[in-house]
Amino acid sequence: MKALTNIGIYPADKVEVQETIQQVLNDVLQILLKHVNLQAVYCFGFESKCYFMQNMIIEANRQNHRQWQLNSLLIGENIPFNSTANLADIVKQQYKGEISLILLFFSPREIAKSKIEHKHFFAKIIRSGWLIYGEHPELAFPELDNFPDLDYNSIISYTRNRLSIAEGLLENAGLFFDLPLVAAYMLRNTIEQLCLGILYAFIHYHPNQFNVQYLVQLCKSCCGLPAPVFPDSLFQEKEFKGLLKTSASALRFHSTDRFSKKEVQLLYQNVLAFKGQVAPILQERISQLNSKAHENKSQKQ
Repeated sequence: MKALTNIGIYPADKVEVQETIQQVLNDVLQILLKHVNLQAVYCFGFESKCYFMQNMIIEANRQNHRQWQLNSLLIGENIPFNSTANLADIVKQQYKGEISLILLFFSPREIAKSKIEHKHFFAKIIRSGWLIYGEHPELAFPELDNFPDLDYNSIISYTRNRLSIAEGLLENAGLFFDLPLVAAYMLRNTIEQLCLGILYAFIHYHPNQFNVQYLVQLCKSCCGLPAPVFPDSLFQEKEFKGLLKTSASALRFHSTDRFSKKEVQLLYQNVLAFKGQVAPILQERISQLNSKAHENKSQKQ
């Protein structure tokens, strides 16, 4: 993921396709404005991949395509329920999967009233992101340069709790292989807890939306972790996508034979491997945050 500017989430890189990215942003912005009333839009990161499509019948029909992943903060009032997922789906469908969005959608009042950790996160975007529409919302940040220090102990506590809950869910999921729906629900929540821990530990952000695919993409796009941490086999293969959509409503309305025992056992092994990658990273991050907390304490004494 290339940052457009030095946002502090990713190091700044030279933008070699600025004219192209500007056109993509303009096209996406026109779609967004048709559906929601926005005061400001900041793009704080993008990824561009080039791939080829070959028509096997017409040999000469070999086309070069570019796939985009865009991260944007949308600021506006009267935000529709679940609008981020809906807007991302609209853009993805219109561009046949070639443009994917990670959207953060907040009103100025929500940003102004957010906890300190969130304000630090939003401030990085507003200070360093690419304002592509509207004006800087002064209401959201009346004192942009006077934030209190981060509460590192709170971040550490939250991260430890997420990791502990994930480990507990994973440990007990194996007891429910004969109830595949229950096991799938526990495994889905294991991934959710791990992702929430990653997001809060690294960028101090707690999203309002809890779709697993959204959380995973947000972790991949914003937290600077190595790609192997998020195995494609777990998050892209069709056999797992249905399992990872298991929600509390599925427990209320679906029968327990929706998935097979073999399917959830295979998912369990993959989630276990994912946790094995994430846990050491979070433990190392907790150690780093502990050091920062001690530094802050020493400076104040």
